[in-house]
Amino acid sequence: MHSLVLVGATLALLASVNGHQYETCNRWFADTDRYPGYTCNEDNLCWYGCHNSYCWSQCNGVGSMAWDGPEGTCNTWYHLNGNLEWCWLNNGSGWKKRCTTNRDCRIFSNNRCLSTCSVG
Repeated sequence: MHSLVLVGATLALLASVNGHQYETCNRWFADTDRYPGYTCNEDNLCWYGCHNSYCWSQCNGVGSMAWDGPEGTCNTWYHLNGNLEWCWLNNGSGWKKRCTTNRDCRIFSNNRCLSTCSVG
């Protein structure tokens, strides 16, 4: 009986976690003190921003193996030792998009990666 209750509680916990994993970007990176340059794209659940004068976005590399979310969305729970998988964003013409602030990258934050998705 005790193990049945434990299994039921575990399933309930998993159901509640799964119920929230498609609503917002990975909460691990929501700490603005630790990750000050990250902005959440609520459309595709990917973090994005301006780094070294170019737009970047979270992407799914290794994290895609365990991601069952909607096509085109970023894994909302995976990270590798506090790092997310990211890439440079395509400006729509096959080049990296230049920027000075995260706001400059907003209209490109749904674009595909120009570079390989990697951790860094």
